This record gives sequence, C-alpha cells and structure tokens, in this order.
Amino acid sequence: MVSKAKSEFSIMTDMLIVLLVLAAVSVYYYGMRAAIVLLICTAVCCAADFICLKLRKKEFDIHDLSSLITGLTLGLMMSASVPYYAAVVASLFAVVIAKHAFGGHGCEIFNAAAAGFLFTALCFPDNMLTYPQSFSDIPYSSIVSPDILSPSMTKSFILTDTSTLSVPDILAGKFVGPLGTNFIIILAVGAVFLMLRRSVSAIAFFAELVTALLFAFVHYEYDLLSVLYFFSSGMMLFGMIFLSCDHSTIPKTKSSRAVYGILMGACIVLFHFYARVENAVVYAAILTAPLGIELDRRALSFAEMMNKKSIFRRVNKPLKHMQETLEILDKNEQE
Repeated sequence: MVSKAKSEFSIMTDMLIVLLVLAAVSVYYYGMRAAIVLLICTAVCCAADFICLKLRKKEFDIHDLSSLITGLTLGLMMSASVPYYAAVVASLFAVVIAKHAFGGHGCEIFNAAAAGFLFTALCFPDNMLTYPQSFSDIPYSSIVSPDILSPSMTKSFILTDTSTLSVPDILAGKFVGPLGTNFIIILAVGAVFLMLRRSVSAIAFFAELVTALLFAFVHYEYDLLSVLYFFSSGMMLFGMIFLSCDHSTIPKTKSSRAVYGILMGACIVLFHFYARVENAVVYAAILTAPLGIELDRRALSFAEMMNKKSIFRRVNKPLKHMQETLEILDKNEQE
C-alpha cells in the first residue's frame, strides 16, 4: 500500500508540474485576471474537498493532490473573462457532485473537472463559451463587457471547416479560446513527458489519437493544415491528456486501455463532426469514462483466456494493481 501511495503521488506530481507550466503561460497571455480565475478554481476545489472529507468523517491526506489538479485543470478550461461566480459553481460541482457524491478520490465515475466544466457550460453558455483576445486589457470585474468577447476559433472552425490562422500562431496558441488549452507545443511536450514518466497511459493516448487522426485525414481529404486545425481546436490535446487519461477513471489493464482509447477517439469524432458541439473531447470524456469500469470488470477473464496463447501474453498482461482493483469492484458490487 505504501508503494502504491508513492506511485500515485508521483503521478499527481507530474501532472501538477505540466499544469503549472500551462498556468504560467496562460497568465502571460491573459494577465492577472487569468491568475484570479485559476486561484478561485483551485481554492474552491481544495476548500470543498477539505469540507466534504470532514463531513464524511474522513482523514485529509496531505499527499492527495487531486483537488489541486482538478482546480487547475478546470481553471485552464475556463475563459479568461468567465464571471467569478461561474468559476465557483463549476468548482463546487466538480468536487461535491462529481467526486465526493461517488465516494471521493479513487471512486469517481467521471473526471471531476470535465463534469464541472460541462455543467457550467450548459448553465452559462454565453459566459463560458465567449473569450477575449490574448494580450488584451481584461478588466478585473466579475462581469466583463461582451463587446470585447468573441466566439472561439473552435466555433468558427466547426461552422466553416476552415481557418485563417497561420501555423506559427496555431502552434503558439495565439488564437481565441480557453485559458490554457491552446498551447499546442507545450501540450505536445507535456504529453511526451507524462508518457515517459508513465503518468499518462501511452496505450490509451495513442489509441485515442490515432482513431481521431485517421478519421480527420479522410474527412479533410488528407489536408494537413485542416487536420492541424482540428487537433488545435476544442481543447483536443489538453482533453486527451488531462481528461480522458486521468489515472482515477482510466481502465487498469493494457487491453482495456486500448479499447477505451479507441472508444474515446470514436466519441470525439461523433461529437465534433456530426453533433457539431464545441469542445467535443469533454463530452467524449464524460460519455466514455463509465465504460472503463465495465472494461475492468471483464478484463481479468479476457486476459486469462488470451494468456493461454503465448502470442497474447505480453499484450494482455494485467497491470500491477489489476487484481486489487477487481476485488474492490466486486466488493462494492456485493455491498
């Protein structure tokens, strides 16, 4: 149990490092109002987590960084101009409803940040889905005048399938959108760092990426620039790293993670190209996460069946805590 706690703490630390880098860049792009939004989300998430633990008579674990990660992830998904009350509502929903209502850290069915963002975006779409230009003078007041706000690049791209942005601007994140989800180069480097550190599942990430990439290539008739616009829009890479590959909700076996990644990529395609919703990866993360639980339930018998043939042993070898995870699932089901 000690080694498991250290491993989980290491994963959360790695995630926190990448999120802090994104937060620093977002403050550079959008000024002190970005810092205020990030601080509100982080502070409310941490406070709500602490209060919920006390109400549930659970001990607060100083090594549990999940509330910090949820707060930063949620804040980076916000508009720099979002009203402060919307940031508070999103943070409370993420921690109280999406996390503690299901049993707290480790028992979540959905990624808490994704659930908090989606709930608030549905409640306050005009505030959550309009954005200021980077390096603009954004007032510190809670309500920002709509005169300086505009729809995201994602919205324009969904409507027209084209964009006038240059490749350098796309890679540097110099386009209208959420606080910390546009910085493609930083996100790509962060993904590599997290996968090398084994803090993010490379199997799930690449299965998801390749599934969406193949469809995008065909849909855009192998136009590389349109494919780049697709992966730069709608929090795509950010969501693949921090929402769908969240270690709390992702399946625990290699074979399950491969299936999960393919399902996640397929859901992104459906929501983006057919439902035409903004931030398709958030909807896909919410829809796909519960499927990971069922994949874990089936994984052990599937792995045992396939392991009888030596050619499949390497692919379907259970991960370190596979048996423990299934025992917990079975125990909860019996209770």
